[in-house]
Amino acid sequence: MKNKISIVVISTIVIGGILFFATYLAYEENNKFFNFPIPKNAELLNDKDDVAVYNWSKASEEDGIPLMYEIIIKSKGWSKAGREGASTFYEKEGHRIDLISQTDQLTLIAE
Repeated sequence: MKNKISIVVISTIVIGGILFFATYLAYEENNKFFNFPIPKNAELLNDKDDVAVYNWSKASEEDGIPLMYEIIIKSKGWSKAGREGASTFYEKEGHRIDLISQTDQLTLIAE
């Protein structure tokens, strides 16, 4: 009985760890935006000065960004500074990013 419980616990930890790191590795830091994490599978559509627009199927105007993306952003040291409509503001070390989540589209604005 103890062996079965141990196997279940260890399996849960291993599978959870694999899923977490697979998700964690799905994001890359963008130097232009003060190392703000960007989904690796997001397609850059437009890049001008302090604005970048990405096509990303998981973005939603109604629901915002997925919870795991929010966790990744927080784990990289960014804190949520407010929300207004589709815009969510993040701050880190005196830098501010406006992340706009629309249907299938992410827009980053460095302020």
